[in-house]
Amino acid sequence: MSPFVSILLILTWIAMGTAYGQEPASLLPEEEKPEPPTCVFSGMTWEGSSISGLGYFLEGNREEDSEFIEVFLPNGGRSRKYAYYGKLPLVFYRAIEVEKEEDDPKEETPELLEEDEPVEIVYQPIVAAPLKPGMKDVFLFFKKGEGEKESYQLMPIDFDPVGFPAGSYWFFSHCQYPLRIQCGLDDQALPALGQRMIKARLDEFGDLVVRVYRKQGAVTRKVYSTIWNYNPRARLLVFMMPSPNGVIIRRVTDLVKEEKALGLRPPKEDRKGE
Repeated sequence: MSPFVSILLILTWIAMGTAYGQEPASLLPEEEKPEPPTCVFSGMTWEGSSISGLGYFLEGNREEDSEFIEVFLPNGGRSRKYAYYGKLPLVFYRAIEVEKEEDDPKEETPELLEEDEPVEIVYQPIVAAPLKPGMKDVFLFFKKGEGEKESYQLMPIDFDPVGFPAGSYWFFSHCQYPLRIQCGLDDQALPALGQRMIKARLDEFGDLVVRVYRKQGAVTRKVYSTIWNYNPRARLLVFMMPSPNGVIIRRVTDLVKEEKALGLRPPKEDRKGE
């Protein structure tokens, strides 16, 4: 047998051994996907301090074995994402400690008075999110109500990347008067308390120039003008609020990427064996 034939036989044996040692691609385990939630949400506030201590029940009900998840809503930036598996509406509660009422109260003695009073947790409903059926990825804007009692107004925004893709700028007006927006190469009207989504198109210099105009009587004034940084992977929520000198603009930047939501559960088949 020639050396060349021997080398070919050795290579053939190595290839066959490698093939037998591998598992077919179709039999390899796939990464298990979590159980689809009713929706995934994030949120923010920009009035006063950040909001902490609010929470929701993962399943939507207040049974003793229901999991209660606290949320943190930062001032001026988007929170992390949270998963919700209950029915609509999504209700937010605040957990409050109250003194527990005993069925057979004992006579108070100095020894009993020194001990800590028994307490229980009561979940007080604060606000319900008015979500539309079918909204799967939601951004909740929390606006604090007036008065001493804790209250909020919620503004839900459909945050699905399909309808709100990267490179888009979603303008929301909180002004009682119409505005005109120049964003890059686009020039569009924004009605009072209206909204408009614009896909960014840079000018010939590669800049994204943003200008806002307000018409007062027969005169149109420019009330905002600047150049914004552009990231093709980012999308922006732009809130426009009234000001004596024009408008105040607050921007929330979001990078379109995979993000695991707090509260996601494994597939139902896995949970049956727990």
